[in-house]
Order: sequence, then structure tokens, then C-alpha cells
Amino acid sequence: QKIGSHYRAFKRMSISGTWKTNTQSSHVEEIDVKPEYKFWADEASKMFGGLDILTVDAIHNNNNGKEYIMEVNGTSSGLLPSRQAEDDAHIRDLVLAKMEEEYGEKKKKKKKKDE
Repeated sequence: QKIGSHYRAFKRMSISGTWKTNTQSSHVEEIDVKPEYKFWADEASKMFGGLDILTVDAIHNNNNGKEYIMEVNGTSSGLLPSRQAEDDAHIRDLVLAKMEEEYGEKKKKKKKKDE
């Protein structure tokens, strides 16, 4: 998961024993952000002109130990319930920074100088 410059990784473990799980039939735990996870998120964030909020869904193959990217989610990314308040704050700060960048006083003053 990437929200601006904040990264988080978590794994979802099936309760039913099948790899096809959703949030209602799995246990979720936070894990360390490996360098390759950060790389995947940074590369995926370049899509569509730039994504500030995204998650990369990957699956771990127990037979060969490899991980495979399945999809990239934009703002429909689910947040880790135990960290939702913190992630909500990162989203808020990101949106406010983007709004200031686009519509803030500095830009208005610069525009007046250019006129």
C-alpha cells in the first residue's frame, strides 16, 4: 500500500484454506515492507500519469517461494483496519497538500506576478 510517501505491507491469510479470499474470510496482519514491495508500489504509481494512493495485490506461491503481482488498485484500496485512522490522516494530508499545490496562495501570487 502506498499513500503519498507512506508505505505499508500486510498479508491476508485464508481462514478457509483456499487462496481465493476476501476480507470476510481471512485474517490480516501487517508485515515488513520489503524493498521489492516498495519498488512495485513506486513503479505502479507511475501509471495513468501518476497515482498517489494505491495498493499492489500479490500472491505468494508456497511451492516455489515466488510472489506474483495480481493487480494494482487505486483509491479503492482497502485499509488495514488496525491502521485505518493513521492511513486516513495520511490521505487527508496528501489531499490538502495537493489542493495547496494546485490552488494555494503561492500559486495565486505567482500567477499575479506573471500577468
